Formats: sequence, structure tokens, C-alpha cells
Amino acid sequence: MPARISDTNFYTVFGWMLNVLGLKGNELTIFAVIYGFSQDGKSEFDGSISYLQTFANISSKQTVYTMLESLQEKHYIKKRGWMDGKVQRYAYSADLEAIEAMQKGLTTLKPDNSE
Repeated sequence: MPARISDTNFYTVFGWMLNVLGLKGNELTIFAVIYGFSQDGKSEFDGSISYLQTFANISSKQTVYTMLESLQEKHYIKKRGWMDGKVQRYAYSADLEAIEAMQKGLTTLKPDNSE
């Protein structure tokens, strides 16, 4: 079972996450957590999948992976990988440029289904 979240930890949901990005449920929670860590444009979320799983109250790690993939396909988050010795690690950040363009109505990025 994932670790308990500290009573002082939190995430914020902004109206544009609902109105512009159209997020809800698990995707909204996971995005809001990642956005909270990366909204300065320099930092990233490099915490565990279990952390996201616990915050969103999701029973399956695979569901978290599915949500992360969906958020990437929509250009809402970016994923960066690196090797730590022999272990593959990942960090996630909000795609602030794409989100800003969506907020300004310059683009309505959606998954590219042509591939």
C-alpha cells in the first residue's frame, strides 16, 4: 500500500485546469500535483509513482502510468528520463508553453491520432 501523505501536503486546482484543459478526476489530480512542483518553469516532479497514486487515491500504479501518458499525449506535461546507475528515472513537468498557448486560445492541442 502506498505511503500516507503528510497532513501538511496539498495541491491547488486552478479554474483554467477545468475550463481550458478540461481535466477532471484522476487526470486533474495528477496534473495539479505535477503543476504544483513545476509551475516555476525550472523545477520538476521527480517523486514516486506511489506518491501520485496516494494523492489521487488510485489503487493501481498502472492507472497512474496511464494518466501520465494521457497528459503527455495532450501536451499538458513533459517527461524527462535519465539513468541513475543502472536504474531508469523520470521527472515530469507542466508544459507551460503549450498551456499558455491554450489559455490564449492560440492552439487547442489534443492528442495526435494520425500516428
